[in-house]
Amino acid sequence: MSRLVKTPLPLIALLLVVVPRIWAQGGPPMLTDDPGTPGPNKWEINVGWTDQRTPGDTELGAPQLDLNYGIGDRIELTYFNTYVNDRSAADGSRWGLADSELACKWRFYDAGEDGLQASVYPQVNFLTPFTHSDRRGFADKDASFQLPFELEHDFKLINVDVDFGHLFGTGHLADGWFGGLCLGKEVRKGWELVAEIHFNASNELHRAEAIVNAATRIDLSERYTLMLLIGRDLNNHLTPVSSLMSYVGIQIRL
Repeated sequence: MSRLVKTPLPLIALLLVVVPRIWAQGGPPMLTDDPGTPGPNKWEINVGWTDQRTPGDTELGAPQLDLNYGIGDRIELTYFNTYVNDRSAADGSRWGLADSELACKWRFYDAGEDGLQASVYPQVNFLTPFTHSDRRGFADKDASFQLPFELEHDFKLINVDVDFGHLFGTGHLADGWFGGLCLGKEVRKGWELVAEIHFNASNELHRAEAIVNAATRIDLSERYTLMLLIGRDLNNHLTPVSSLMSYVGIQIRL
């Protein structure tokens, strides 16, 4: 799904964190994405380190790489991957590359900075060539396709991002649904607070996962931004429950 990188509205309000206007509120390190793009011939590179803990297992992304390139004002090309270190009580420590992701975002509606913006962001996930990571349990041999839509509106007091979409699996991978709500506010120039609730669900909606995250983005300079996130599963009937998820990263704009 979206990155990581896991509520009720009162809790989200308490968790609000910071992000510079240049990103809006969704996007790295949040799971919920936004319609923003880097701009013509510009790069947005996110390098992060993730930590996800489930009973008897710790999975580290060291590092997680998210490359984004802008074509015109409204299109973004993306490549995403993570080098994973899995530490389990049963199997010890293992390393390997996760699935690769290629994506293209198109902001098809833009009513300006204070108006509604909307985008579509088709993504394909596939086994990274020559890695054999599927044999070590870090990746799937079968490809999957995701079709998310993103909406954003700045209400002055708070910025709201919503994304939603469908996962199309192949082979043994099952179809599913996902979506998220992200709220953010710039409390000081170059510093914002952001919080989200994100859902993953089976195709029949019989099983679901609810994730809550809080994050902050702090501009270090015109080109560099520090990104911090902490979160956890509220409930999870899809995979083992994550008691802690964290992200530390740097965004580089070129």
